[in-house]
Amino acid sequence: MPRSLSAKKRVRQNETRRIRNRTIKSRIRSARREFLAAVAAGNADKAREQLLKCEKMLHRAANNGPLHRKTAGRIIGRLRRHLNALERAPAAPRPA
Repeated sequence: MPRSLSAKKRVRQNETRRIRNRTIKSRIRSARREFLAAVAAGNADKAREQLLKCEKMLHRAANNGPLHRKTAGRIIGRLRRHLNALERAPAAPRPA
């Protein structure tokens, strides 16, 4: 248990930051799931929109601390690869 006032304040600050970081990471995971669901459904427009949302969240997380800059870049690259594959894939033939 912390004894000094500064150590007690540190505990409070760490708890606040832990909660904030968990919330941010959770929102990023949810956005990634929505993006991947759009890709799996073959909806390129929705996937593109979700990708922009994910990128914005990841860049902010990298700038503010919860994620390392290179981790965010790696995740964005992987998501972009999914979108590029979806856009390059030939359209499914329509049943006659």
